[in-house]
Amino acid sequence: MLNNPLKSVIIANGDFVFNDRIRKQIESADRIVCADGGANNLVDIDITPDLILGDLDSILPDTLQHFKDVEVIKESDENGTDSIKIINYELSQGVDELILLGATGKRIDHTLANLSLLTRYTDLIKINIIDNNSEILFIKDSISFESQIGRKLSLMVIGGNSSLTTKGLKWELNEESLLFSPFGISNEVAFSPVTIEVEGNGVFLFKLFEMSDGTPIIE
Repeated sequence: MLNNPLKSVIIANGDFVFNDRIRKQIESADRIVCADGGANNLVDIDITPDLILGDLDSILPDTLQHFKDVEVIKESDENGTDSIKIINYELSQGVDELILLGATGKRIDHTLANLSLLTRYTDLIKINIIDNNSEILFIKDSISFESQIGRKLSLMVIGGNSSLTTKGLKWELNEESLLFSPFGISNEVAFSPVTIEVEGNGVFLFKLFEMSDGTPIIE
């Protein structure tokens, strides 16, 4: 069992752009683990994971050879995705924070499935997704955070209905009922801190790495 607060980065098999932001996430992690073919994303960037886990149907033979000294766990249970399997494994190891990389892009069904993981595990552990465009969180009740003025963000309900009240956004919501629709897309921060209060099933928050004028955010 692991001790002390630990951050684990999970590399999935979606789009993976290795930039400074992603590099910092990986370098700050206590553990780097790959969900099956997610290991393919690490071969060319000189990063060695601590573990590869999954049913091993998408990892390339050359990748397995490249990481021949890395622990590999074959988990063939078809009742869960490789991402679910490796999240459950990391929870069993006492990890306190999970960052999913390579969890979006490519197949949209895989992207939606990985988004659903935030709803599934948010009560158990701090968990979010970071891709080339945004940091993605799931909010069940309320959140308050500091932000650059003018930063773009989006709010989206996927499944069910939620009532949202916001403070700090250019287009505020006041007990606004949101269904699965485009109406929460491309809002922006008017003042900080931003507060979002949620009643209902919860909402996805996309903190975009872009300002309202299109300037990229470097973090």
